[in-house]
Amino acid sequence: MSHFPYLKYEIIDTCKRANTNADENLGSVTYLAYDQKDNKKAKYALKIVDLEKLANLSDFIKDILWYKQLNHYNLMSLRDCFLIDTKLHLVKPYASFGSCADLLCCHPFGIREPLIAHIMWQILQALSYLQDRHIVHRAITSKHIFIYDDGRILLDHFSHCISMISPYDGKLRRHIHDFTDDLKDEILYLAPEIIFQNADGYNFKSDVYSLGMVACELANGSNTYVDMPFGNLSMLYAKMQGSEPILLDETQLTDEMIALSDDNSSAYVDEIRKRRYSKEFHSFVKCCVSAQLESRYSVDELLSHPFLKHLKKISGDPQLIADDMAKILGFYEQPQPTTAATNIDRTIDDSNTTNNSINLSWEF
Repeated sequence: MSHFPYLKYEIIDTCKRANTNADENLGSVTYLAYDQKDNKKAKYALKIVDLEKLANLSDFIKDILWYKQLNHYNLMSLRDCFLIDTKLHLVKPYASFGSCADLLCCHPFGIREPLIAHIMWQILQALSYLQDRHIVHRAITSKHIFIYDDGRILLDHFSHCISMISPYDGKLRRHIHDFTDDLKDEILYLAPEIIFQNADGYNFKSDVYSLGMVACELANGSNTYVDMPFGNLSMLYAKMQGSEPILLDETQLTDEMIALSDDNSSAYVDEIRKRRYSKEFHSFVKCCVSAQLESRYSVDELLSHPFLKHLKKISGDPQLIADDMAKILGFYEQPQPTTAATNIDRTIDDSNTTNNSINLSWEF
């Protein structure tokens, strides 16, 4: 392995937004940093992972290796990856608006339909790319989708990715049945067929279901199945009974919801009364979260859905997409990092760590 190139990253602040990531529990911390040799002082997210504290090193390495294999405009990338002692440093583009989960922390009643349409369109582009390579993502959640001030939407977190190509005979499988314990972390977003673990298995459409769950969350302000009585047990029962999430607006507001509202929820009910989502948006969500795999739309079908008609027209010009996003994002304040440590004055300088710094060069 060659030595790490002579780069220097200076830490600006600690990146920690609204408890959307429990990095500390995983032995990692994310910083806002910049490359001191870059005259433009572009910001990056520098994640430092203590390998000795990782509960599952093999899964983490799998996540890193996917970055090498995947290359798409709407997928997260790694700018640098290097090791100092037992700490792995991962440098990624900095998303000034944070993740979708971060955005919801600032807008607890949900975000506007045009922004949701952009997020859906761009993540569908990423899913189309993955599907062409026979890959199921299996971890599409609001905290894994990042929003950049240039209008790009990026999907991250590849440790749960799985290939539809059999590792035994190299043949493309129509359905797969793999389920790992780690998937339980994303259980609120998982399609029923993944949770059931029955003989029918699951395929690319399982990612479509998860995307529909994210769409509902962005519109409603919270995940449909969060804080249910009896927790995940209620969620599992609901999905077994064929429950399908819906968009909450004035067309879906019932007398029962109004009667059950209290001082804590009355403001949310008032918000529901004031909004009305388009019939195209309602249809789009229904096509995503159908409990029946056969009835659920494919990625290609969703890309042609009327809800995304406007974006399909301008999709050939990235600048038009960026300009449209700039207008929409003007309504939203960028969530600022909260300082978890004060008076940070730390520079990761390879000139001081040449002897114990290793450039992984993607060689594991």
